Amino acid sequence: MKYMKKCLNCGSENKNENAFCSVCGGASFAEPTAAPEEIPVHVMPPQQPVPPPMAPPPYIRPVPAKKPFGIFDVLTILGFVSSLVGLFSIWVVLEPLAVIASVIGFFKGSRFKGLAAAGIVISIIAFIIILFQTLYNGNIIGKWAIEGALNH
Repeated sequence: MKYMKKCLNCGSENKNENAFCSVCGGASFAEPTAAPEEIPVHVMPPQQPVPPPMAPPPYIRPVPAKKPFGIFDVLTILGFVSSLVGLFSIWVVLEPLAVIASVIGFFKGSRFKGLAAAGIVISIIAFIIILFQTLYNGNIIGKWAIEGALNH
């Protein structure tokens, strides 16, 4: 253990052999005190490399349960097919059937909402076309309503 002298002028610690302070040059020292012991440093041996963490298992998306296929889904398909076929034949029967079946399928069905909406839209367009064709054939509206007002 080494003894150190403390300078009374600046407070710095000096070696016991010094006659003057190594910092300020002062000559007055306090009684020597024991220097703090040096703590030995332990060197740790190199450790084995840590293996990388295991990858998480792949995410498997849960398969949603299929909705049951019910009578209202059948009505939806019937309404869509009726609206298409009604454009070309037996429109008096098929277009009202298409609208009714598609509306019921849209509100009560569980699977084919888009198909029901398409059936409703096609049926409404078919009604408008047939209405104008009927009014034109009955001479209720003029040729301008079908061909356009600017062509005359």
